Amino acid sequence: MKERVLNYLREVRGELSRITWPNRVELIGLTSLVILMVLILAAYIGVLDLFFREGAKQLLR
Repeated sequence: MKERVLNYLREVRGELSRITWPNRVELIGLTSLVILMVLILAAYIGVLDLFFREGAKQLLR
């Protein structure tokens, strides 16, 4: 059992060494893109919520 765990940890370490991590410029660019997309999606959902809320108010009157 101990040998299997050690073998697994060696394989994990090997896989981690193959990862290509983004540099600072890529990281900032991709983070900015994610934040922008979240803001756009939040605005879209907010507009839909407003639309459906006002529609429900009109139906319930």
